[in-house]
Amino acid sequence: MDVFICSTHFISHTSSFLTTSPPSDKTGVFIRAKKKWQVISQVICYLTLILGVPGNAFVVYVAGLKMKKTVNTVWFLNLAIADLFCCLLNLYYVTEIAFDDYWPYGSILCKILPFVSHITMFASVFILNLISLDRFTQVITPVWAQNHRSLFIARLSCAGAWILALILSLPFMILKDTYTGNNETYCLNYQPDLYYYKMYSRLSVIRFLFGFLIPLICITTCYGFIARKLGRSHFHSGRVFRIMLAVIVAFFLCWLPYHIVDLTIMYGGETSFRAALALDPLAVSLAYFNSCLNPILYVFMGQDFKRNVKLSLRRVFERVFSEEGTQMTHTTQYDLTQFSDRTVKLFQYFLSKVIKSNSASHLTCTHDSCCFFNLYFYFVF
Repeated sequence: MDVFICSTHFISHTSSFLTTSPPSDKTGVFIRAKKKWQVISQVICYLTLILGVPGNAFVVYVAGLKMKKTVNTVWFLNLAIADLFCCLLNLYYVTEIAFDDYWPYGSILCKILPFVSHITMFASVFILNLISLDRFTQVITPVWAQNHRSLFIARLSCAGAWILALILSLPFMILKDTYTGNNETYCLNYQPDLYYYKMYSRLSVIRFLFGFLIPLICITTCYGFIARKLGRSHFHSGRVFRIMLAVIVAFFLCWLPYHIVDLTIMYGGETSFRAALALDPLAVSLAYFNSCLNPILYVFMGQDFKRNVKLSLRRVFERVFSEEGTQMTHTTQYDLTQFSDRTVKLFQYFLSKVIKSNSASHLTCTHDSCCFFNLYFYFVF
């Protein structure tokens, strides 16, 4: 989701190795591997732009403007906003790769763009935590959820998630700055100084804890209790639960390489440092790619694929974002319709037999109630 650990951040840590040392065999292998992963990273970034921007924009449009406001739509709207900003910020990372890690945007954007990327990263994981806690309260403490689950609480919780994300992102913006060497400008996470390096190392641990490990424990615990409460078969059959599990699994699978590479670069030995630095473009692009997956998961996990093809996109998202009870309503309406159709056919068959019987016996209806009964079935059926 941001070029938090692009190789240029660590020029301050290895500036002599990258710029002044003669190229050894190991250095040549490192450079070739890095170039290869940069090409793959660019492909992933372009896919993120093509799929993520229109997909998340459509989610924002439907959930924000076209649907009735519910707790679910508040969650998905805020998650889509964070993902949309992330996909748009992917543009500057692609440009930086194209310029071979040189920074063409100036010192102000060197602080602002990564700062916004950090905000969207933290906001996404915090909102995923809120969704898991919301599901937890609905299943484990339904009475409390019925009394306290409201639009106001959902909006207040999302606002708190964005504010906390902003606070955690501020130190990264303060340390971020441009550095010029060999007539080239880089956007570094910290200035080439041991003090700033140690400070950024601590911030990397904080980012790992609050942006990955603690949320992982929280979400896993919530869904573990939910699965135990509902039972395995019931849990896996729920539409909303399937979607959210897919979203959460995709998030952590995409972000796990990023955090592993980040910590390896900061704390690993020379060999692991070289390997992590070569894999860095792929890890960053995978983190970005997560932001385009959520709308796809909404469609293909929400309903059977063949049925989704027949539905309009708006209808698909409405069915996915609707509260869990909506699915029961649609099922009940379908069953009632089937029952009504069978009843009508039965009465039609019965009436045809009555008419044939009356015609054969030349009977006439002399009683008012009998005439009314026959006329009613004649005009209704």
